[in-house]
Amino acid sequence: MRTSELAALAGVTIRTLRHYHQIGLIEEPGRSPNDYREYDVRHLARLLRIIRLTELGVPLAELPEVLDDPDAAADLLDRLDEEAAAGIRRLTSRRAVIAVLRQHGAMQDLPGCSGASSRPVPAPPMIPAPPMAGPGG
Repeated sequence: MRTSELAALAGVTIRTLRHYHQIGLIEEPGRSPNDYREYDVRHLARLLRIIRLTELGVPLAELPEVLDDPDAAADLLDRLDEEAAAGIRRLTSRRAVIAVLRQHGAMQDLPGCSGASSRPVPAPPMIPAPPMAGPGG
């Protein structure tokens, strides 16, 4: 398949595809007799992996070490999962605060505000953040 076909199948621009060539994420394919690049399914699979990982927030600079190393990829996915779980815990705690404010009046923090409850508002349950892993795990 040609450059435009590969880019369309993967949902990227031709410029993006060429950038990935320039930084070494995708190898240059062979050329047809009329000098068009000829991609195959391996190129498409690799491009889709690159897109999936960048959508998960992996910087392009980190991709070379994980694209071809299953152990590095597994470590990366573990790290991404831990980060996602921590984000879920933070959002769950935020939702608990929102629920308390809804239940007791959103303006209850402000002195002299009409509609403020005269009773104390219980603190929402706080979920501690996980310890952050340092360099090297």
